[in-house]
Amino acid sequence: MKKVEYGKIIYYNDLLKDDFANTNINAERIADDYQYFLKNPLARLGSFLLLYLIAIPFLTLANFFVFRIKIIGRRHLRKIKTGYILYGNHTAHYDAFIPQALITRPRKTYIIAHPDAVSIPFIKHLTRALGAWPLPDTVKSSMRFLEAVTIALKNKKAIAVYPEAHIWPFYTGIRPFPATSFQYASRNNVPAVPMVTTYRHPKGLLKRYRTPRMIVRIGAPIYPDPMLNVKENAAKMHEETLTFMNTYAQRIDNVALYQYLPKKAE
Repeated sequence: MKKVEYGKIIYYNDLLKDDFANTNINAERIADDYQYFLKNPLARLGSFLLLYLIAIPFLTLANFFVFRIKIIGRRHLRKIKTGYILYGNHTAHYDAFIPQALITRPRKTYIIAHPDAVSIPFIKHLTRALGAWPLPDTVKSSMRFLEAVTIALKNKKAIAVYPEAHIWPFYTGIRPFPATSFQYASRNNVPAVPMVTTYRHPKGLLKRYRTPRMIVRIGAPIYPDPMLNVKENAAKMHEETLTFMNTYAQRIDNVALYQYLPKKAE
């Protein structure tokens, strides 16, 4: 077993566009008539059984024995009587399963994802059944996507959004992201719920061989202000979410596995 080494330097060009997921997947184009909800009754039943009888129990056990992710603040979600949208930073390949398995259960959650998530043969059927919704890339598919968001929220489901868009593994800062996705919440008059991932030194006998432990904090829901319009509410939610994220990202007890540094101009 090899000890975990801290301090590896990763250079980036652009805080907004660089992606360190290293998936190397040729993403499929999202068709204009893409079905965000499963229509076939058997497919819907299979999705339900897969999520509640297999995925959630398995991932809960995997977290207890392997990932050791600590969730703080789930109490904030118990008071929400409508649908809601979680907004979090994107720091791991596996953070997409965290809302479904560890945070919003038993409420059904849809995860807004890169088209990569539904482009891998066979796996794409599993990710779709578990609630992955690929971002659209045409005007018509965008309309279907926004319609699906509205339907899900009206049915009191949860939606998870990672507005940074790209994965930076174990990154300890908060990268800038626009307020655009907060219009999902403001247009549908539902709360935005801030969520931030940070890291601590692992504990236990094998701590030298474990990567930093993930801590996920859930903030109080941010409700739309009836005195503001859609764009103003989106800006308000965006600002308050960033404030929540940065408050915990800047704590001195956070630990960085990697150092992310900007590339020097040649």
